[in-house]
Amino acid sequence: MANEVQLNAGIRSNLLLLQNTTVSLERTQLRLATGNKINSALDGPASFFAAKGLNQRAGDLNGLKDGIGQAISTIKSADTGITNIEKLVEQARGLTTQALGSLGNDASSVSLRNSLASQYNSILRQIDRLAADSGYQGKNLLVGSGLSIDATSTSKTSVNALAGVSGARATNVVTADNYLIEVTGDGAISGSSNDIAEAERDRGIANLQISGFASTNAANFDDISIKVSGGTGKDKTITVTEGNATVTQTFTNSEWDVASSNGTTLKFSHSFQSGTNVSFDIDFDSIEETPDTAGVGTSIIEKNVDLQVAITNENGEKITRDGLSLLGQGKVSDGENAFAFDSGTARITVDERQILLTSKYAAAAGTSYGTGAGAIVGTPQVGTTPISVDETFTVTGAATSFNYATNNFNTFSLAIEGSGSAGAVNLGSITGTDTQVQNSAAAVGLNDLSFVINVNPGELKYAVSAAAAAATEVSTTAVGTDISFGAGGVGLSAVGSFADNTVTSVQIKITAANSTSATFQYTDEFGGTASVTVTLSTNGTLISAAGQSLVFSVTGGINSGAVIAFNQPSANNTEVNVGATLDLKVRGAFTSTREVKFDVRAANTGESAVLTTKQVTDATDANNLAVQLNETNTSNVTVISQNVQTNGQGLKLDFAQNGWNDRTDIDAAVKQLDAAKLSLRSASSNLSTNLNVIQTRETYTAEFSNVLIEGGNKLVQADQNEEGANILTLQTRQQLGTISLSLANQAQQAILRLF
Repeated sequence: MANEVQLNAGIRSNLLLLQNTTVSLERTQLRLATGNKINSALDGPASFFAAKGLNQRAGDLNGLKDGIGQAISTIKSADTGITNIEKLVEQARGLTTQALGSLGNDASSVSLRNSLASQYNSILRQIDRLAADSGYQGKNLLVGSGLSIDATSTSKTSVNALAGVSGARATNVVTADNYLIEVTGDGAISGSSNDIAEAERDRGIANLQISGFASTNAANFDDISIKVSGGTGKDKTITVTEGNATVTQTFTNSEWDVASSNGTTLKFSHSFQSGTNVSFDIDFDSIEETPDTAGVGTSIIEKNVDLQVAITNENGEKITRDGLSLLGQGKVSDGENAFAFDSGTARITVDERQILLTSKYAAAAGTSYGTGAGAIVGTPQVGTTPISVDETFTVTGAATSFNYATNNFNTFSLAIEGSGSAGAVNLGSITGTDTQVQNSAAAVGLNDLSFVINVNPGELKYAVSAAAAAATEVSTTAVGTDISFGAGGVGLSAVGSFADNTVTSVQIKITAANSTSATFQYTDEFGGTASVTVTLSTNGTLISAAGQSLVFSVTGGINSGAVIAFNQPSANNTEVNVGATLDLKVRGAFTSTREVKFDVRAANTGESAVLTTKQVTDATDANNLAVQLNETNTSNVTVISQNVQTNGQGLKLDFAQNGWNDRTDIDAAVKQLDAAKLSLRSASSNLSTNLNVIQTRETYTAEFSNVLIEGGNKLVQADQNEEGANILTLQTRQQLGTISLSLANQAQQAILRLF
């Protein structure tokens, strides 16, 4: 619509000028208020969009800077974890040093090493926990990729199915492997020769023997302790301990006096339920000559068992723990046993009571034991397949025809009887030989063609029975010097109650005589005496016509109470001469006082199983830290998670092997700890390098963001001084425009004055 009001040119010109000034003033006021000379694309599209791009990039970088800061915190948390893990490793190293300083095989040293090993395992568990706790906002740079290798459950089950084996597992697994578990050895028991020699020296005992077969259901690997107490002139008490079993036996001075008198030896012998047999000779004089006459000290004998637990890996590498080894030299033990390979450590828990059931071994016979063990020489010999039972046999027998020249029997009839047999089986007789071949022992589980026992008759006589010597036997031993009981012989009518298991030398001597009487004196080598005075018949002779006899009742010594009687043969005279003698040897009954046993063990086929390890957890990069360093992600850093756990994929720190009983086990731990230190340093260096890079980029990002913002500001920001001057100018111009417009309107106002 056309303007109905007509403005002259001057007014219109001034009005337009005023409008333009007002617009410019408003624009300048906006610039001054915002500080920007370009506030929209209309103000300058090129500069506006250029500045916007710079600011957006700066904003993107500022956003990345927050992520970079969090990444730095994540790395710092990991570095803190490594620092403290290094401290734990140093603590563990200190335990190994202490263990190496306590390498003795005495009970206290072994106990200390076992305790240190347990503490070592606790530290390793703390290392794993510390590593697991070092995560930050869902990222843990100390647990690696998560790859793990372990024994399969099926193989663990198959190994644990072996008798006497449980707790099968693999630790410190580096690579997958197969471990074949086998057990060999028949369980024959012996003692450390060095410990035996020391015990004999320190306790004053002799002929100490440790023997037997480990029981298949009650065996143990415990050492044996022997304590001998009793000072000079006192009874001697023997205390022998194996594990939790203890036996005590007291030998009295009276027993020692008797043994000393008849020339026999006191013997201690005991068979433990575990299968261990302990025997030794008791000599009061030797015991009292030792410094420990009060029995304060105790001797420890390390027990050895013929038992080998071996594990072989798939490369044919074999590690054996042997019950015949000395403690500290790879000895098998009750409880967990470790077998360390380069690929990992196979571990099984051995039950000492049952492990023999898994063992593979040939049939065998054990050495003799018991108080009469010396009656069997060496070990009974058997053929290729001679034994079908696990049995304890006792050797018994009877003896006849005593030889007073050798003080032994000429003939022995022997028998063996098993603990599970219905009765004894005859071995036959021996006469003057020390080898007995068994031809009929199949009934008790022994081969009937190849069973041989070598015997020692000098000891065997104490393990068999024989009735006391009759008068006729004793008569054959008589040797007279100017005394006889008739031309027909000694005329011995009765012998009784002489000491068992002993041969006594007796002398009858005429100590006094006259025309009417004579005194006959009895003495024996063990202090026995007796005296008989008889009336002479005529002319200084003893005549038997009246049936007169000499009866000696012994008093004193070990034969006290014994009786020996002589009858004068009919129609014979005995001349009586002072000083005349008659020497005799008298044997008492032999009563099997000593026990002779030996064990046999049938062959066992044994069992075996394989422990298999394989990868059970896949690797993942979930714990790797990806750090974006620019807005287009063309520049970035990935911090790889470092495994500083103790497993085989990390520090390779295995749990203490075998309770640190062996020096090699401690040395293995030292080697692993030294390698772990290097691994920790490498991991720490890796984290530090990445931390330095990321911290540098954080600083760069902050500074570069400022550069971008500054550049953008330069494109759009107004000069405050200039804009201030502009607004003053425009305000003046606006005032002038108003005045000009007013002047232009004055012509119109002059017309009004005409009216």
